[in-house]
Amino acid sequence: MEKNRIIGYAIVFLVVLLVVVGYISGRPGSKKNMTKEQTSPTRSEVPSGIVVPDQNATNTPKDIAVPKVSIPAAPGVTSLLRVFDIKAEKGVFSPSTVTAYVGDVIHVNFTAVDKGYDITFPDYGMKQVAGKGETKVLEFQAGSSGKFTYYCNSCGGLDSQTKGYIIIVPKT
Repeated sequence: MEKNRIIGYAIVFLVVLLVVVGYISGRPGSKKNMTKEQTSPTRSEVPSGIVVPDQNATNTPKDIAVPKVSIPAAPGVTSLLRVFDIKAEKGVFSPSTVTAYVGDVIHVNFTAVDKGYDITFPDYGMKQVAGKGETKVLEFQAGSSGKFTYYCNSCGGLDSQTKGYIIIVPKT
């Protein structure tokens, strides 16, 4: 009986130890998570002077997406639902840059115009493939600030000209 009790205590101790180690290694800000963010080839810091355009923005550079819709994401919240159209044609995304604030919900209508393309958001774990003339949807909530590269994997990935940026600006 004493032997079973000792084995039981040892099992409980090991389970508690594994839970504590898992908690410490998975915390935000732990060395493991910081290293992953710092070494991502598709994430960098937000450039200075970034302006997040509203639905009615004018004089916005051609490569910056202006949202078709910009409304509260839910009743009583400050985050917005921003709807963007991105087209892939002649080997480029147009417009190529989407900007929003941390917490905003980003809805992208992705259209392949002249042939089949894919659009890959590696930092959000998302990919859509659209055949010529098709429109596909990607939607996510912007969780952290940064400049995130997206690309067409079938066009050559990060080394191709078929890429763009999602810039998520911290709320001030």
